[in-house]
Amino acid sequence: MLRHKICNTLIMRKIAAVLIGLLVCSLQSCIKITNPIGNINVNIPYSQQAEIPAVPGYTFGQALPAAGANIGLPPVPLATNSQQYISQYSTTADKIIKVDLDSFALQILSPGSQNFDFLDSVQLYLSARSQPEVLVAYNYQIGKGQTALILNTISDVNLKNYFIQDTIYLRLNTHVNAIPATGTQLNMYTVFHMLANLLG
Repeated sequence: MLRHKICNTLIMRKIAAVLIGLLVCSLQSCIKITNPIGNINVNIPYSQQAEIPAVPGYTFGQALPAAGANIGLPPVPLATNSQQYISQYSTTADKIIKVDLDSFALQILSPGSQNFDFLDSVQLYLSARSQPEVLVAYNYQIGKGQTALILNTISDVNLKNYFIQDTIYLRLNTHVNAIPATGTQLNMYTVFHMLANLLG
């Protein structure tokens, strides 16, 4: 029991450190770094709130089958402000070499009694206008008692054609063992990494 508590404490400290880092990055301008492949190598952070909607056919506290249930949540729109970033970093859309998902984290904002114990696994899919939905992050090992989760990102997916759109859509696909409280509020911390060449 003591070892479990210590392990859980260390995991929560690691998650807290990452979330604080993402928050700091979102409040400050991310620093440009020279790269031999491209002149712009920068992280672009976003913070988006979403509410877990009522799940048709299920109610909070309702017992689920022993195997649980797969539940897909509605897509959450995210304004990329990509033209603003493209201008800020003195490049153009055609000079972007690659955009990938650097990190993604979920945090429960409310109610205070809710944690991620209802969740067995989660996948993050990303889509945009005229672009197919693609898997970009996942977590298949969710510890108990957590109110924040860090997903494993798939960095070899080039999201340039998604990022340059005005809006992208984040969709969570979940496997649950229980139904969370109706109206549970989440914060989605998303950080994209952009590699591009400068104008000229």
